[in-house]
Amino acid sequence: MRKQTRSEARDAAFTVVFQMDLHTDDMDMIMDELLKARPECETNLGYISSIVDGVAQYGEEIEKIIERNLKSGWKLSRISKASLTILKLAIFEMKYRDDVPHKVAINEAVELAKRYGCDDDPHFVNGLLASVYKETV
Repeated sequence: MRKQTRSEARDAAFTVVFQMDLHTDDMDMIMDELLKARPECETNLGYISSIVDGVAQYGEEIEKIIERNLKSGWKLSRISKASLTILKLAIFEMKYRDDVPHKVAINEAVELAKRYGCDDDPHFVNGLLASVYKETV
């Protein structure tokens, strides 16, 4: 089995967190389904689990950070589910993972937004995370 890249692991974490937000399924079942669909994830299971667990654990705090950095008139409910999930992943990495440089987290989030979001999502994700970055450094 080939070793999965960190970007691919982040992509897998996105799919799990996105599914968790849409369904209240059992976390073990979601992870089992991920491994069945993408067996290469086993090589980065610790990283994927830490992201998923971290986003779940710090979700409320992360959402407050997002709200604080939204332009006036915007609310969380206005953000697409894909972009919101991507923002949660990136902010978790920026705030709670010492092994992920902030600019890498932002770059990877923009790439996820290009893959899973709508046309304006990469720009939106980049702008909001740039604002979060300024407040964290």
